[in-house]
Amino acid sequence: MGNNDRLALFEGIIIGIYGNWLISLIDKISFTTPLIIAGYSLPWFQPFLVILSTACLVSLIAIGIFGGKLETRWEVIILGLGHFAPICVSLYVEGLILKDIFFLFIGGILFFMIYTSELWRARQIERTKAKR
Repeated sequence: MGNNDRLALFEGIIIGIYGNWLISLIDKISFTTPLIIAGYSLPWFQPFLVILSTACLVSLIAIGIFGGKLETRWEVIILGLGHFAPICVSLYVEGLILKDIFFLFIGGILFFMIYTSELWRARQIERTKAKR
């Protein structure tokens, strides 16, 4: 088993754990607490945040799989923030941000591990191509 195979196994396990973390997150969000700005109720705000977060996560995974390499670090940072920031805002709307700061910290670490390993794999692939 080579380094890339071990990395793929590690990343698969971390993605599985992160998936369970995301399921726990969605269980924490009631989707019934509207955001109220200047007296206006926005009941669609939390579902929108979850859709935005999921779209950014799927885009990051697609870049890793179909892009062959991560296009730019800025793209990854923007999509990463686009995935994680809506989660934080959604928990804030629920009034859970301080209570669940440790929960968010665990998710952030798992998220960071996934994309660090993806970046490392992309560099390994590029080095292998350069040697040929």
